Amino acid sequence: MAVTFLEPGGDADFGVGLWPTKQGSPAAVSDFVHGGHRRSIGFPVNTQCLLVTPVGVVADAGGRFSAFFYLNALPAAAAKTIAGIGTSAGSRIAVLALTTGGVLTLTDASNVQIGTNGKTLSTGRWYRISMAWTITSTTVNRFEIFVDGASSISVTNGTLTRTASSVVIFGSVADTAQDLRVSDIYIDNSNALTDPGNIWVTAKRPFANGTTNGFTTQIGAGGGSGYGTGHAPQVNERPSNTANGWSVVGAGSAVTEEYTIEGKNVGDIDISSSTIVDYMGWVIASSVTAETASIIVGGVSSNISLSNANLPFSKMAGSSIYPAGGTDIGIVTSTTLTTVGLYEAGIIVAYIPRGPLLNSGLDGLSSGGALNRQPLA
Repeated sequence: MAVTFLEPGGDADFGVGLWPTKQGSPAAVSDFVHGGHRRSIGFPVNTQCLLVTPVGVVADAGGRFSAFFYLNALPAAAAKTIAGIGTSAGSRIAVLALTTGGVLTLTDASNVQIGTNGKTLSTGRWYRISMAWTITSTTVNRFEIFVDGASSISVTNGTLTRTASSVVIFGSVADTAQDLRVSDIYIDNSNALTDPGNIWVTAKRPFANGTTNGFTTQIGAGGGSGYGTGHAPQVNERPSNTANGWSVVGAGSAVTEEYTIEGKNVGDIDISSSTIVDYMGWVIASSVTAETASIIVGGVSSNISLSNANLPFSKMAGSSIYPAGGTDIGIVTSTTLTTVGLYEAGIIVAYIPRGPLLNSGLDGLSSGGALNRQPLA
């Protein structure tokens, strides 16, 4: 089993810039947030508004996603999407949807219900909803849906319209009332058909120079975020700002620019007593002339294809050990004679919190900053 994608809920860049495909106007918002987060992802009312993961994060052989969902208002019409899986082209395969009364259902691409009704969800609280599946064909498959860790829908050999799952989709189709927030998105490729557990996701920012900082030219005249030392303030801004960063002109040799991430107990959420599941490194970078560079995540380099557009790149670390410093996140240029710019960077951590208040989906912060502790629905 490998973790394939993480998203804290917009905290990494105070936006949705790390999502390769968007429909409508999803945004990082601060009105309803989960736990100690700074943002959640909001989907505007009365418009089709979706976020789609990179292609290939899941497959028919097995996959799971888990996220925290907050309903500010229930849908006015039945079978309104909140999440699901689709093909590489984004065509839906199986979708979690809500009725007007808040009943969770599983539907196919034509909004035909598969299996029995699930849990009835209420407005005004966070639920952790997860889905696990294996698909052999349109008639041979398994789906298991969990709400706050408890089984809610179980389907064996439902009838599907299509197969070839590749992406996970979050968001809403057009409805005059449904008002949805999503946070702490976790995706893996397990075929276990089980709930992945009470996994939360948070962002951590570069705080200091790393072992090697070979980029020599500051992009932008300002001080960046004002947070951290060395080159870090120009690449740890929230909201993300590609007017600032660091660059270098390659001259026949590879150049490395890397950073140390803030500690477990520093930043948005103190995870020093939590169990780390995995983490994902990300950068926004470009090159005047296209080249094959590398992203550094936890000291390991992986190829990325830079172009003259400022694009996000990410890579899972495949490690449950928190970054040790020095080589936590960064990039390495090729030997091409061209200018390479690094504009933003960070890591996203999946973890299991500890403590009596952090063991379910009931914890959340409202826009007023008070802890939301609703009774079990």
